[in-house]
Amino acid sequence: MTSSSPDSAGRPAIRTIGRIQPCGWLLVLDAEASSVLQASANLPELTGLPMSQVLRARPAELLGRRLAIRLKQEIKGRSRLPAPLAITRRVGEGSMKVQVNAHRRGDRVIVEIEPLGPMGQRRLMALVNEWLRRIGEAESRDRLLDTLVEGVAQLTGHDRVLVCRFDADWHGKVVAEHRHGPVASLLGQHFPASDFPAQARSLIEQNPVRSVPDVQARPVEVLAYQENSGAMRDDLAACVLRAPSPEQVSYQEHLGVGAMLSIPIQSQQELWGLLIGHAMAPVPLAPAIREAARALVQMAAQRLFLLRARQEARYLQRVQDSRDLLTRARRRLPSPESLVQRHGAEWLALFRAQGVTLVHHGQLVSFGQVPSLEALDTLVSRLEAQHTHEGPWYTANAEMQAMTQGLALDGICGVLAIPLRLNTQRRDWLLLFRPEQVETLYWAVPGAAAGDRSGSAPAQPLPGRHSAWREEVSGRSIAWERIERLAAMDLGEDLALAASVHEIERLNARLHQEQQALADANRRLEQLAHFDSLTGVWNRYRIEQAIDVELAAAERYGRSFALLLFDADHFKRINDRFGHEMGDRVLRELARRVGQSLRGCDHLGRWGGEEFVVLATETDREAAVGLGERLRRLIAEVAVEGLPLSITASIGVALWQPGDSRKTLVKRADQAMYRAKTLGRDRVCLEDGGADASPVT
Repeated sequence: MTSSSPDSAGRPAIRTIGRIQPCGWLLVLDAEASSVLQASANLPELTGLPMSQVLRARPAELLGRRLAIRLKQEIKGRSRLPAPLAITRRVGEGSMKVQVNAHRRGDRVIVEIEPLGPMGQRRLMALVNEWLRRIGEAESRDRLLDTLVEGVAQLTGHDRVLVCRFDADWHGKVVAEHRHGPVASLLGQHFPASDFPAQARSLIEQNPVRSVPDVQARPVEVLAYQENSGAMRDDLAACVLRAPSPEQVSYQEHLGVGAMLSIPIQSQQELWGLLIGHAMAPVPLAPAIREAARALVQMAAQRLFLLRARQEARYLQRVQDSRDLLTRARRRLPSPESLVQRHGAEWLALFRAQGVTLVHHGQLVSFGQVPSLEALDTLVSRLEAQHTHEGPWYTANAEMQAMTQGLALDGICGVLAIPLRLNTQRRDWLLLFRPEQVETLYWAVPGAAAGDRSGSAPAQPLPGRHSAWREEVSGRSIAWERIERLAAMDLGEDLALAASVHEIERLNARLHQEQQALADANRRLEQLAHFDSLTGVWNRYRIEQAIDVELAAAERYGRSFALLLFDADHFKRINDRFGHEMGDRVLRELARRVGQSLRGCDHLGRWGGEEFVVLATETDREAAVGLGERLRRLIAEVAVEGLPLSITASIGVALWQPGDSRKTLVKRADQAMYRAKTLGRDRVCLEDGGADASPVT
């Protein structure tokens, strides 16, 4: 909001540009930090100068000559100061220690000045280090979050500190809480997505810490002379001191909050949730305390995503064990029916499903609780007609999807359909089903904003000042997580191959006297067993055979070789933004370009999803690393028509060691590729072979 103050003496009018909290002071300087453009109306109390002089003063007159020079030097060419500056200023007859921080916003430099707290630096560092140690030792998500909220509560003195976890619709749920005194608990309650609008989430990227020491404090105006006000713009968006809006104040009053703190829990790819601190009365929060709380949150975020990665790795290992069983069973040529019956219970446990159906050659083989035969036939017909790409189709709300609407699903709400490409003429399907999961949600605010969920009943208020609104959500299953969808696709590939091997063997026995039909079937088996249907390179089964042959030769003759495992970086982003058909084109082009660049004695295979393997024979360490770097540069030059993004790859390199098995060799290459991912992607990393091994970039 902008207002003008007319001057009867004809002097330039002063305009109100914005508002800040009264817990600090604000200056807006020009791009060179040489002149004042705007200032908060409370600066006279810090500088001793009247406001009219503040707006005409040089920075040195307000900050002191030494500080102004240092600020100008350190902000030059930077987006923000490398570290806050601390000074002691005379205020009246006394002195005050303040912290000065600055950042650029467009062609202006925003300077925020805050009083420093009384806590000593050594004591604060010791306290932070102790909580960092506890966070680093947490071995479960619940223990980690409980430690985080307790540590932040001790640092800040807030009465209630909680962690709010976002779901896919940006609704928040309180999953951890620490409180003391007569403070109402919000643990387990939900906050609607309207409490976290997109505009508010975008501000997190500009300034991740939001601190309001006194919700009820009267804001301080930020003023400028008419000629310095410029066009209306939000210079304060990234400021720690920016005043809360009237809507935010009203919201905090509804919760009975006198002071609040908000810090995001996020990785490079996602905003996972928020740490939120509430005090029932105003609580001054020194900058050092605020930054210490942020350090705890950042450490907890790293630990949180590490624990999640470990959990996903354990899950993928369970899936791989099941795939290994299928590989061994494939040699005994079981029928698809026997595979489903033998492994059905295991698959239901892996995918948290209640039923599974394999559609093979138009025949349906099921295990567990599945829809009726008529409903399954209709579903498969719709999938064949409408789902044209090779990725999975899934839903957690079958009644609301055109693909499943009107089908008699008998209480099934979740469906995951994996297409199994056996040849260019037809597809088989692996179908997994999940039951309805009725939830009772408790919303911390009235349910109008909470609701719009299909299958949910209107939210009803519960008695009591701090009680929640209750909502019954039905007609949905638990969501299919990305890791589960990827694992189901991998399992589907093995099922397709096992079913095809059995089918070919059955045909061989049946058509033993018909030589031409037998030759055609064998060619079909050869293509299916050895080549990936999408990219045309060797499939996993064939590349595994080649690795086993090379391992045997290496053990017998001591002939060195290397294994390179790579995948396309941010491939999910390509699928999400441009569709799976574009993703398929990217994989085909990667396979073509890499295959053309290899020696005749090297082999390329698709390992699964967006992962590829290069088997480089008679290759030492230097040659393997060189090959990986050459492939990385080659992939960076790949251009796919219609895709405006560049393509990069993370490549892990493992060298054969005596005693290696296929599993240990692939594991080292996978670990090296994972390290390349964590180091920033678009790089080559050599396996961790000891003190001499290091990432190669």
